[in-house]
Amino acid sequence: MKGDKFMKVVVVTLLCVLACYLVFSVTRFSGDSFTTYKAVRYEVGDGITTSGFLVRYEQLLRADTGDIIVPTRSEGEKVGKGQAVAATYRDESARLRRTEIDRLAAELAQMKSAQNFSTSDMESATLDTDILQRMNLITLSAARREFSAADQAAEEIKPLILRRYLNSSDAEALRSRIQETETRLNALYAEAQAESGVLTAPASGWFSASVDGYEEILTPEFLETATVSALKRYQGVSRRETDAYGKLVSSPKWFFAAIVPVQNVAELDQGDKVAVSFAYDFYQTVQMQVERVTPPENDRCILILSSSSYIQEAVSSRLQSADLVFDQLEGLRVPKKAIYAIDQVSGVYVLEGAEARWKPVEILYDNGDSFIVRLDKSSTGNLWPEDEIILSSDEIYDRKVMIK
Repeated sequence: MKGDKFMKVVVVTLLCVLACYLVFSVTRFSGDSFTTYKAVRYEVGDGITTSGFLVRYEQLLRADTGDIIVPTRSEGEKVGKGQAVAATYRDESARLRRTEIDRLAAELAQMKSAQNFSTSDMESATLDTDILQRMNLITLSAARREFSAADQAAEEIKPLILRRYLNSSDAEALRSRIQETETRLNALYAEAQAESGVLTAPASGWFSASVDGYEEILTPEFLETATVSALKRYQGVSRRETDAYGKLVSSPKWFFAAIVPVQNVAELDQGDKVAVSFAYDFYQTVQMQVERVTPPENDRCILILSSSSYIQEAVSSRLQSADLVFDQLEGLRVPKKAIYAIDQVSGVYVLEGAEARWKPVEILYDNGDSFIVRLDKSSTGNLWPEDEIILSSDEIYDRKVMIK
């Protein structure tokens, strides 16, 4: 009997303790109300959007002839002194004859490539892979506006398709077609020899058939003394007439000159780096160097940037819109209402398990309704990406147990 009574006392005591704990918990945490926000990586840049002129070391190409001139080099192609850059034709029929020669020559090469085709399963599988790769290259090049690369891939895919679907019964017809094409080509070559010619490059450089008449006006020498009023004279001016059939860019160094508000470039010095994202022709951000910031006129000045990369993309354009990023910060985005200051140290509370843990932060940038804070991976005690930041209107402190 005494043992049963003792057990009842123990059970009643445990129940009382449990009840007291529950009452304490409800009382202690009844006012807690919080949500969490995950710390995420964030980049913010200090810059402007503007438009300006591309300036290069350019040499116009002219020809003292009344013949039809057709460039034979692609935009931005590197050529050496004395190499052909254009073809001349006595009249339109001569030009059309050359077009026919080029077409037949390409067709002949495709047929000869397919002539010795083997129909083995292994070669068929290899051809299927090659065809698919070139189809993907055509799609990608077209999306990037790299039309020369797309044309080249299209030419490469033609003989592969011909070889893939050629069977033994077609062999005789193919040989006959090759002979007919060779005969026709020889006749066209004889006719074209006396009515066409070539124009060669007077120096080495990068060729462009795009000329606008500003090649001898907007020059690197012009930029050395340019003023806002002098450059502004050419804004909104339409293309100028020129008798040149093309140009050579003689140096890989080129410039971007834009009229900008003085306050946006006040902190820039010669030699500083600026990230430039052009609207057209360039497919990635170009890191350019500050060459010069001109004296201000009516709170505006000329920012002159230079680069010795991507000259192939820079040979054709003159006026370009661009985003200029002078300084770029990378860190973690934190809502302003999650920031606390303890002993003049800024920080946040992060949910770890069921506890609030204090983590100090260094504020880098005010982003409106949030701050960008430094991402410091030197210690697990710092704020990391994906940490759950506590947003609460109630009292909070380090190691406080948080119950929703």
